[in-house]
Amino acid sequence: MANDLDDKLDNWFKLVEKKYDLTAEQKSKITGAGAAVFAEALKKNTPVSSEHYSSGRSVGHTNWKHNERPRKTKHLRDSITFKPGFTSGKVHSGNTTVGFDSKYQAMVARYVNNGTAGMSPKEVKNMHFIEKSQLESKNAVLMAEAKAFKEVIK
Repeated sequence: MANDLDDKLDNWFKLVEKKYDLTAEQKSKITGAGAAVFAEALKKNTPVSSEHYSSGRSVGHTNWKHNERPRKTKHLRDSITFKPGFTSGKVHSGNTTVGFDSKYQAMVARYVNNGTAGMSPKEVKNMHFIEKSQLESKNAVLMAEAKAFKEVIK
């Protein structure tokens, strides 16, 4: 009897898997909808410094990669990015990664999110903004992905 149930569940699972075997393009529409919702929540929760980034400020040292000029940077909120269907490794698998424009921005975000030694009370309050965004947007991301899934399977 246990084998009968096991076989029936296995057959049911194969049937469902066969019916909803999505292509990378279909997956990218679904995960892209969720990524857009999460990116907005991340922008809302990313801490803002008193620095003005309207024209970009110089950071780092001068080197030949930047034509002997310091590179320009922008605020973390403005560097949040995603491309539907692509991971951070630029692989088109249908999965979507939400991240930051450059390695430099990702490094800064990591320090702000995880903290460093000798932080001010304001900096401590701003810690874990990525996790906060994940928790706040969890239901909205799932709703957006469910809506996109329903559109894809029509």
